[in-house]
Amino acid sequence: MNEHFKKTRELRIEASGPQLAHAWIALAIVLLFVMAVRVRLLDVPLERDEGEYAYMGQLLLQGVPPYTLVYTMKFPGTALMYALFMALFGQTLQGVHLGLLIVNCASIMLVFFIGKRLFGDIAAVVAAISYAVLSLNHSVLGFAAHATHFVILMALGGALALLAALNKDRPVLYFPAGVLFGLSLVMKQPGFFFVLFGALYLAWYQRARRPPVTVSQQVRNLVFYAGGALLPLCLVVVWCALSGSIDRFFFWTVTYMREYGTMVSWNDALSRFTGGVSRLVDGFTLLWYLVAGGLLAACRDAEKKGQRAFLLFFSACAFLAFCPGLYFRHHYFITFLPAAALAAGYGVDRAWRAGSTLTRISHLRFAGIILFSLAVLLGLYSERIYFFEDSPAALSRRFFSHNPFIESVEIAKFIRSNSNEGDTIAVFGSEPQIYFYANRRSATGHIYMYGMMEDHPYNLTMQKEMIREVESARPRFIVFTPISGSWLTTQRSDRSIITWLTGYLREHYTLVAVADILSDSETVYKWHEEAKAYTFQTPRRIYVLERTADADDGR
Repeated sequence: MNEHFKKTRELRIEASGPQLAHAWIALAIVLLFVMAVRVRLLDVPLERDEGEYAYMGQLLLQGVPPYTLVYTMKFPGTALMYALFMALFGQTLQGVHLGLLIVNCASIMLVFFIGKRLFGDIAAVVAAISYAVLSLNHSVLGFAAHATHFVILMALGGALALLAALNKDRPVLYFPAGVLFGLSLVMKQPGFFFVLFGALYLAWYQRARRPPVTVSQQVRNLVFYAGGALLPLCLVVVWCALSGSIDRFFFWTVTYMREYGTMVSWNDALSRFTGGVSRLVDGFTLLWYLVAGGLLAACRDAEKKGQRAFLLFFSACAFLAFCPGLYFRHHYFITFLPAAALAAGYGVDRAWRAGSTLTRISHLRFAGIILFSLAVLLGLYSERIYFFEDSPAALSRRFFSHNPFIESVEIAKFIRSNSNEGDTIAVFGSEPQIYFYANRRSATGHIYMYGMMEDHPYNLTMQKEMIREVESARPRFIVFTPISGSWLTTQRSDRSIITWLTGYLREHYTLVAVADILSDSETVYKWHEEAKAYTFQTPRRIYVLERTADADDGR
């Protein structure tokens, strides 16, 4: 047994008996709290990223391969997870959020087990609680089933599997650890940095351990790890090749992704980063001070090299994971939260041990735990409206303003009740959740308007492709959402598709439903003849148009 895991075993022996029981009780309480909050928020309307994954998952359940009917720059792993949970719990927003509940609780448990293996029971409990409240908080849009939750689940599974493989030092065990890290990448591209973490920590560990590992053994172990890490992505590529969508896969996940990832200037990135960090720490500021203290303590710890290296490598790669593209959106920061939680656990555990060995005042060792408890309680109190009071609809409106996520539910109900299963629809906006709610296929693979309004070489090509697909499919309904947040047009945006749409709707479609968002709590819906006579009171409006009978003549 090498030196690092000897120390880990010593920690396990020390943290036995009543303390061990208390750790499991604390973990159970944390999981119950998370379940209670998430069950209360099951009915939060899907936002557009969730809508995209839910629609893709719905198509997967119907046997439709990725990148054939939906064009997206994201890898299909998260959509596959959505499909799994919808198969278990139903193709509803509640089914999606039940899946998120399971993923979040599983991640909390993995943080606990990693903290326990590395630092002991106290660190494990602190880390689990920290990750629970931070990943659930609104600062990272924790109520929404974003891909970053799934990235983290696989990355944490890979980290725990890697620690187990290092403990037993059997080459074949590095393969499943690599597979889990590779699945993190397939969930979304930033998972690459967790694949990198696994490789870096494995390489460092083999060079640092005593007795030393031979070069041939190091290469062999890394080959097993790399083979596992590459397998999930290779399977995706083979899947796309066999389904005939390999060209689209390459364009959207490589060519367009490269353009998308270079649109933000460094000056803009700095303001985005500072704003994102400010939102991240708000409410749980004291807890984040403990995170910083834990990271500083790890940097100064010359004794526990294995644990320190794991935490620092993991933190560095987790930091890089929310940086690609320099957008720094709320949910991107979720990738850093497990590292932050483990750092908080490490810091509190160090305070416990220092208080136990450096002073005769026995109660002083509780200082770190008391400070941590205060940090969590103050954070929960500061965010009590979110955690305990906000209704699902109020929550959606508070964080997504007047984006029509609430209205998408009613619009989809209307479409579903007035169409057949074989009918297609088209949404001119960025509300793919409408396809999911209505359970109707899109007439075009373009389910977002953002990419067409951005300043890159492919925007006009995308517009022309969408126009061709819509004209060819002749969708039964067209939904038009001229809300600024749904298009994100700029002065440099090419508006050719808007000009075309105006004439196309006038010639082939008639208005059958409207929604007018009057305020945070009131939306006016009008259907059929009442829709045609309605006078809008705000620019926050949605039009639903149905193809006229004469427009289908000669079809």
